[in-house]
Amino acid sequence: MNIKINPQNDKHFADGKPTLSASELTVGYKERKKSVNILFERVKFSIYPGDFVCLLGPNGSGKSTLLRIISGIQKPIDGEILIDGKNIAAYDSRELAKKISIVLTEIFDINNASVYSIVSMGRYPHNNWLGILRREDFEIVDNMLKVTDLLQYKDKNFFELSDGIRQKVMIARALAQDTPLILLDEPTAYLDAPSRIEIMHMLRHLAKQFRKSIIVSSHDLDLALQAADKIMLITKEKNIEIDTPEDLVLNGHFETVFNTKEVKFHPQKGIFKKKAEKKITLKIVGSKTEIFWTERALERIGISIRPDKDALGLLQIVKQNNEILWQLNIGTETFTFYSIGELLDYLSRLNFS
Repeated sequence: MNIKINPQNDKHFADGKPTLSASELTVGYKERKKSVNILFERVKFSIYPGDFVCLLGPNGSGKSTLLRIISGIQKPIDGEILIDGKNIAAYDSRELAKKISIVLTEIFDINNASVYSIVSMGRYPHNNWLGILRREDFEIVDNMLKVTDLLQYKDKNFFELSDGIRQKVMIARALAQDTPLILLDEPTAYLDAPSRIEIMHMLRHLAKQFRKSIIVSSHDLDLALQAADKIMLITKEKNIEIDTPEDLVLNGHFETVFNTKEVKFHPQKGIFKKKAEKKITLKIVGSKTEIFWTERALERIGISIRPDKDALGLLQIVKQNNEILWQLNIGTETFTFYSIGELLDYLSRLNFS
């Protein structure tokens, strides 16, 4: 049976009309002598409700500039940005605040404010000129505190909280603003690894739950590959490629954008590695977890893994009496090590020339 699918006409693939679209967009900035430095030009893209998108690119490629243009803070050199089908330039400030909410890297400076009061600030575009909250506003604020797991902090002073919880508060504030589009500029920049993972996956879940379009600029390529529905990738050719992380990897775009003389992207594993300084190879056998961490350690000292007989030696990882052993066979000799550290110490001292 043949099944034909047209993604452009199927709401399973695109939830109706795009929240955000750009056409013929040219972005750049003026330099000292009035010349214009073009960051990317004549690009076209669309973001749909429920999309969680990570904006990636090399340093200086224009990620923050693009977010400023999407938010209406900065004007493009050419082209247009549409929010819900309307040119962003046609919105007044209050109308635009009902369409776009922004979470910046820097936490804003406010003293003696509770979590509840900060999240409540997100309702300002929907209030009257006195800023008085209605019953509906209180219900929305309570719900946003609940879905971001912040109810237990609602009466806490904002600056008594950890960085990770503060960032959640700012996300809850953006959600309370109830806009179809949420922009976040490096929201995980100052967080530890568990907090970064929690925030990114929470954002993805919220995009689906509330059918929001969420765009996050990031330098964390590994995390973006894990969490994003789509990646908006600024290329070296002054263009933007937008697709699933997996398609961008398989199409070679990640390697083209991020590879340097010393650091290479490895599509087989989805990670970046520094180029090995030595050309020493070992064949390694054992369980997947031990092989993974052993290989990482060996590559750090310039030893790579080959699955064939042309490798310099054989490294077997075995378990005996609930103990892990590393047995290295080079030529006719066998050496046994009781930790990766012992193995590295030995190999680092050998002269393989």
